[in-house]
Amino acid sequence: MRLLITFTLLTSIILCSCGNSKGFGKRRYTTSSYSKPKYKTTTYKGQRGTKPVNIFNKKQANREKAFVETLEKAEKALKLIEEQKAMYSKIDSTEKIQQIDEQLQQSFIKSQEIINNLNSINPNTASGHQKALELASELNDLLYKQVFPVGELINSNRKIARIGADIGFRTGSWELTEDGKKEITNLIDSVKREIDEWKKYLDHHNERIFKNDEFRTIILINGYSDKQGVGNSEERKKYNQELSEKRASAVAEEFKKQLNLIKSKFKLDYEIKFVGHGENLPPSYVDNGKKTDPNRRVSSISMVVGPKILLYNE
Repeated sequence: MRLLITFTLLTSIILCSCGNSKGFGKRRYTTSSYSKPKYKTTTYKGQRGTKPVNIFNKKQANREKAFVETLEKAEKALKLIEEQKAMYSKIDSTEKIQQIDEQLQQSFIKSQEIINNLNSINPNTASGHQKALELASELNDLLYKQVFPVGELINSNRKIARIGADIGFRTGSWELTEDGKKEITNLIDSVKREIDEWKKYLDHHNERIFKNDEFRTIILINGYSDKQGVGNSEERKKYNQELSEKRASAVAEEFKKQLNLIKSKFKLDYEIKFVGHGENLPPSYVDNGKKTDPNRRVSSISMVVGPKILLYNE
């Protein structure tokens, strides 16, 4: 994860131009009821104001310009959130982190509220200008506390690790081999690196955008099997279902063991979930008809690391 690089890319998206957009699912919204600027110093959606600016109306013109900059920034933030939602929708449902979905929805609702509130004020008045400044501050908090960090979490969730049963387990067994444990150690090392990257992200800003430096990792483990086995079809399926569950559980237990060794040092909390899917196909895998296909004997691991405040359900 390259937090600072991605931060720059996301900022570039925020600064680009965009039009109206659609909300999540069937929900629709209008990004703006503000239509055309009044003063020549302000341009909004390609339309420039017509009234000349002089010493008598300069203050009002500056207020309008600042208002439009905030409104455009809020609209582009909303578009970015939708792009994040579209990106996240491509992840298989068995490999999604629920908290990311919740953060996306919260960000969407908050950005829409800011846009609606902006459109309810008169930016040319002193009170309207003050309200616009307050909304600009809210928008800045939303971007740096939710939108940009959630983009990082989505990128992390898209990286799916897989431990092959032929490497991680002995045939017919759910006991992890030494090679399997080393695979998990490598993933634990990636957790350490991601925490260091998040610390760099936090240190990059002068203000403290989160209350503390506590972190959380959420790990989803999905176990799969091939179609080997004895007995009739139902007996074989039952056996492979139980085997996939036990292997997923073994992976979860090894994660817990290794995470407990580092959680104090890295101020790390964790949540681990595991599911056995038996002979069901792993996501994005096409069945080749072979009962002994090793690509089906896997433990699929989805893992995200981030500030605890973003990944914790009260």
